[in-house]
Amino acid sequence: MKKLLPILLFFLATSGLHAADPWARAMKPWSWSFPRDHGAHPEFKTEWWYLTGNLDDENGNPYGYELTFFRHGLQPVATQPDSAWSIRDISFAHLAITDVRSRRFLFSEKLSRGALGEVEISQKDMQVRIADWTLQRKTDSTLTMSASDPTTGIGLDLSATPLKPLTFQGEKGLSRKSATPGNASHYYSFTRLQTTGQLELGGKKIPVKGLSWFDHEFSTSALGEDQEGWDWFCLQFDSGDELMLYRMRNPGNRTDPASSGTWIPARGPSLPLKSSDFTITPIDEWKTASGATYPSGWKISIPSLDFTGEVQPLLLDQELQLKRTAKIRYWEGACRFTGNRSGKAISGRGYTELTGYASPIGQGMKE
Repeated sequence: MKKLLPILLFFLATSGLHAADPWARAMKPWSWSFPRDHGAHPEFKTEWWYLTGNLDDENGNPYGYELTFFRHGLQPVATQPDSAWSIRDISFAHLAITDVRSRRFLFSEKLSRGALGEVEISQKDMQVRIADWTLQRKTDSTLTMSASDPTTGIGLDLSATPLKPLTFQGEKGLSRKSATPGNASHYYSFTRLQTTGQLELGGKKIPVKGLSWFDHEFSTSALGEDQEGWDWFCLQFDSGDELMLYRMRNPGNRTDPASSGTWIPARGPSLPLKSSDFTITPIDEWKTASGATYPSGWKISIPSLDFTGEVQPLLLDQELQLKRTAKIRYWEGACRFTGNRSGKAISGRGYTELTGYASPIGQGMKE
């Protein structure tokens, strides 16, 4: 297994591919069909099913969580397809829980080559399993998820029901990440899911409820060679609106013109946002014990929506320092928002993801 680590995962998808490469590229809008497209797309090299959420216990204490399943193709056709040892993909998952009141951030990971039935990922619907960590969609579109790690003492068992129809990000779900054709993903979200269940911390089961956000993306080589990382935000406002912003960073901390976002109103169609429609300005910074520096706190402005506000992390240290998946380091954390829209106060919570600050972009977690 250790010999596979330097080549595993979809981090290779950030580098250029030869013209003869057999993997499909996100070149034009996808012809979506559900529930089939909730499932896997093995013709593309990289895919993930991603959940984050802000939850409260019975006493109103806040928690954040992340649970993400990844599939990275090693080859288009499985070796020894009739063998239980056959390998086509590397699959892995990340689990993190933020205990805001206790100022604790805990995380875990799963990694598998998928042999001997250890991994099951359906191409017909959202049915994903890596060992005993699972994510599946029920017939009423409720998502159920379960993951636990006795060594770190964390786990979750949650159900998340969409309160809105899914949202396509970008041009009918084609989310361009750079000017180069094919450097894009097919991308949709459930931006507001009513969530109930329990978290596990130190062996203690904690009933919780709140809101979650779900992303599903699939792509091949989505990033430009000169891009250093990205700052990604998903925000859920008390008004019933949501906002996704995706800032791709070029050298010198410049915003790549391919950066984009989506405003999802409480009612009505979503509104795509170009990089020229918004600004994201860091307010402060936070330095890890190992010396990596992340921005911490951001001002966001969208003039066309008469929208301004500030995002603040609920906890400074929400950096995942993963060991099995190629020693990845990235910041993924629960946050809060306060601001104004059209002269009225607006507030909410969400999640922020920061990559490329502590390790090269090839070790980031979102294409």
